[in-house]
Amino acid sequence: MDRNLRWLSIGVAIRTFGSALYNPFLALFLYSVMRIGYLEIGVLFAVLGGLQLPFALAGGLWADRVGRRRLILLSLSTECVFAAGLAYAFEVRSLVLAIAFAAVGGSVLAATGAAFSAYIADHASGSERTRAFTWYRIMFNAGYAAGVSLGGFLVGLFGFPTSLLCAAILIGVAAVFVLSLLEESPYDRKLREGKAEAAAGTGAARPGRSLGDSLRVLARDRAALLVAGGIGLTYLVASQWSVIFPLFVHNKMGVAYSLLGVGLAVNGVLVVVGQSFTTESLIGRRHTSIAILGVALYVVAFLLLGLATWWMVLPGAVFLLAVVILTIGENVGSIPSSTLPSNLAPEGEVGAYNGAMNSVFAAAGISATFFGGAVLAGIANPLLEWIILCLPAIPGAVLLRLAARRIPIAADRA
Repeated sequence: MDRNLRWLSIGVAIRTFGSALYNPFLALFLYSVMRIGYLEIGVLFAVLGGLQLPFALAGGLWADRVGRRRLILLSLSTECVFAAGLAYAFEVRSLVLAIAFAAVGGSVLAATGAAFSAYIADHASGSERTRAFTWYRIMFNAGYAAGVSLGGFLVGLFGFPTSLLCAAILIGVAAVFVLSLLEESPYDRKLREGKAEAAAGTGAARPGRSLGDSLRVLARDRAALLVAGGIGLTYLVASQWSVIFPLFVHNKMGVAYSLLGVGLAVNGVLVVVGQSFTTESLIGRRHTSIAILGVALYVVAFLLLGLATWWMVLPGAVFLLAVVILTIGENVGSIPSSTLPSNLAPEGEVGAYNGAMNSVFAAAGISATFFGGAVLAGIANPLLEWIILCLPAIPGAVLLRLAARRIPIAADRA
């Protein structure tokens, strides 16, 4: 693996270690300290998430025009300032100031997210690209697991503003680390040389397309649209893990907070130790088939939860079994979702394709919260709840099968 990909992954691990000191506890702070209700918290998160959707798409186009490394550094620097600003806003108990920092900082982070994926894609192709994304994901989750463990301690002992300040320092360290060691990607160098030639009057500024051309390429790519729709629907099912899953297992299954924490820890550990093995086991398989397998495992896990709650049979044991199964599904599903957009992209449009897919993921995550909340509130039968929540997996799998007929074999191979 190219050493730059290792530097990037280590930098992201440091960054995620920092962000995990505060991010998982934001809703808790808003509820317990800022006295904001559950509904208001949900609306606030949905509005901020919706605001970021167009920035994710625009950021992909931006990454193809200004380069990957610049946006990666901008992302890290912005999050450092954003965390420090939130620390101040929460210290003075200003919700308006906190929302302002979240809106601006979150939009910049959304606009720079595609640059990370594009940088990895610039340095690797084929199965090596799949392995590179796997290494990146392992380091990301290792940083998250360490950060969320320390974050609970810091929040409880020193308070939320102090945790945010520590996070800002760590993210700043990540920015300096990346600035010191990360080189330009091959695309970055080509882009810079093209601009230099254009300034000298000897060449074109960018070896690609106009903004309008890029958008038209995306809109006319039937295979990419089918993949976006298919993975978006499967992600709608998988995203129930983040919000609806803990609500269900605690409030309806009766799983205690302590056991819920153990389950979340098991998820983090299985991602770190199991992702590489999962990837190597699936190298050479079709990405579209891998995506279907991933969501199928989520469906099995969620239906087990519904059955156990309906029959009230060993809820704690079934909960832990479901965590193991869905984590395997997470490891499987992460392979196509991280790699396939870059494989489908024409030359010069890797950032645009990753930005578009990031927008799909964000929209699916927002939709999952509303969809899951409505189902939990409106249906009493626990098995029926999960059957309904898993239904989007069916059209998602159909779209992925249709996409497989249009995607060249080389692009669809892990």
